[in-house]
Amino acid sequence: MTKTNIKYFNPNPKKNEKIGDCVVRAMCKATGKDWDTVYKELCELGFELKAMPNDNITWQEYLKRNGFERKKISIKKGQKRPTVDQFARENRKGIYVLRVAHHLVTSHEGYYYDTWDCGRKAVYSYWEKTA
Repeated sequence: MTKTNIKYFNPNPKKNEKIGDCVVRAMCKATGKDWDTVYKELCELGFELKAMPNDNITWQEYLKRNGFERKKISIKKGQKRPTVDQFARENRKGIYVLRVAHHLVTSHEGYYYDTWDCGRKAVYSYWEKTA
């Protein structure tokens, strides 16, 4: 089996890995902000939007406000979606937030950053830092 391009990343100050904070972790890596700041900003935005901080509506708006643009994965009939690991290897320049089933992860310069290896998960869409 080939080695994946994961880099362990857990900005949670308590280093809790099983608490469902992938949205906060992904936003930390994507924006360069610390966990507490991102969590507070997502909560404030969620309050403004009347949605939970990790709801799709909230984190997508958060990314827009932080200079990211949503992109779709285009696949031809019969092809498989790229995996997180494949996407990272093929996109060695830039910062991306990848949406996979029940999870978000950030890819930056050929690596993906997470507390566990989600490299085999299929990418459904992604957000690219454009501003």
